Amino acid sequence: MKKILKISVISLALSAFAFSPASAHSNMQNGQMMGMMGGGCSMMNMMDQDNMVQDSIQSGGMQGGMKPSGMVQGSAMGPARMNSMTEGRLAFLKSELQIKEAQEGVWKEYSDAVRNGMAGMQDMRTQMTRTMQDGNAIARMDARISGMQAMLDAMKSVKPVTDKLYAALNDEQKKVADRLIGMNCGAM
Repeated sequence: MKKILKISVISLALSAFAFSPASAHSNMQNGQMMGMMGGGCSMMNMMDQDNMVQDSIQSGGMQGGMKPSGMVQGSAMGPARMNSMTEGRLAFLKSELQIKEAQEGVWKEYSDAVRNGMAGMQDMRTQMTRTMQDGNAIARMDARISGMQAMLDAMKSVKPVTDKLYAALNDEQKKVADRLIGMNCGAM
């Protein structure tokens, strides 16, 4: 019972912190944002939460307001929230980079590639969540491999347009890009 309580408290605290406006603002200043490419490898973190909660389920735990995904009911990163965070992050990045009119074309290519990559990641996360809840050990391992491959594919799809965007930036913009793009494990 103590283990379940501890897991519940930790999950609640992490969820509250991750989705608080202060956290989002603070993380954006550091070039990171939870749930974004480049913002702490959220898919990997979610898989770790799934593992922790799966251990609890298998040992007789999981009661109350927790979901098997390791998140408190209602706090999961759904497609609408992911899209909103992606758009917010892109707006922040565009503003910080001070994209000029002549750079709009390459910026559009970059932002479209990021959106497409994030859509693919969201689809993969949905599939993984289902498999992590219902699948056997082999299916869960396959889901993790697929998730990692999806992350790699998303980064590979964004890399060429990131190169193109970076080449179009002036020296001051490049300093900002060096600080904000590609932090942690992501491309955005």
